[in-house]
Amino acid sequence: MKKLISSLIVTMVMATGLAVASTPVSAQEVSRNVTITRDSKLGGQALAKGDYSIKFTEGKDGDLVLLKGKKEVAKVSYKWTKLAQPAGNNAVAYDAGSDGSFLLRRIEFKGKSEAIVLE
Repeated sequence: MKKLISSLIVTMVMATGLAVASTPVSAQEVSRNVTITRDSKLGGQALAKGDYSIKFTEGKDGDLVLLKGKKEVAKVSYKWTKLAQPAGNNAVAYDAGSDGSFLLRRIEFKGKSEAIVLE
């Protein structure tokens, strides 16, 4: 009887382990700090230069939330793009808007071979 119960427990543990191992790993939301070095715009929202935090899903396209302190400043869609080589430093890239303003377009993270492209 003991042997039957022991083998049943072992079988259940192995089945549970296999079920957990075969479950796909979901992408995880992360938070990072970025420094915006010039007054700019993101999703039509004016941004003053300074330190911000961003929330996004690592490795998956989605919506990026830009925060100043605990206040949500902007929310925009983004896509991941492959870089030719890993970024040397954290960097924010801008485009020139038709009105002469700077538009926040891309965020790179030191050592990562992908960057966030903002839409």
